[in-house]
Amino acid sequence: MATANKIRSKEDYRAWRDEDLQRAGLTQWRFGNALRYPTVHFLRVLRRFEYLNNCRRDPIGRAERLFIAVYFRLLSIYLGFTIPPNTCGPGLRLNHWGTIVISPEARIGARAHFNICVNIGLKDGKAPQLGDDVYIGPGAKLFGGIQVGNGVRIGANAVVNRSFPDNAILAGVPARMIRQKEK
Repeated sequence: MATANKIRSKEDYRAWRDEDLQRAGLTQWRFGNALRYPTVHFLRVLRRFEYLNNCRRDPIGRAERLFIAVYFRLLSIYLGFTIPPNTCGPGLRLNHWGTIVISPEARIGARAHFNICVNIGLKDGKAPQLGDDVYIGPGAKLFGGIQVGNGVRIGANAVVNRSFPDNAILAGVPARMIRQKEK
């Protein structure tokens, strides 16, 4: 299902940051790109916050973590994202800024692709587990202790409240499998 969603070293941090950048279609980060690509800037701050939380326990790391935590929170409010640390794997792509809400208990694999107004939430204390290469269309809602396989495509405004296998294409309220892609 989902890959390990934790940055465990400086090498992991660099690899995840580079994969996020690559998924946005950029080869390198330049000064001034924060204003030009705010969603990519958010991901860079998220990855830095994850790295500091998971790997840096020294006094300088704690001080930087405090600064980054405040900046991360302000950036989240400004862009409309509620994406907690250590929930999404590398290569995350956020198409637009606007409301995206993810439960802290959710686990999302590598190379996920989110559109605006996506909500991944709890039901009965359980959150969704998403595989790798998942695409979630605008306005989609996922909730409960469901398992969504690798390569799944979820259509706009779909409400996913049960599990689906790999390579499924989902749509509707409640979501149903329209067809299954060839591997």
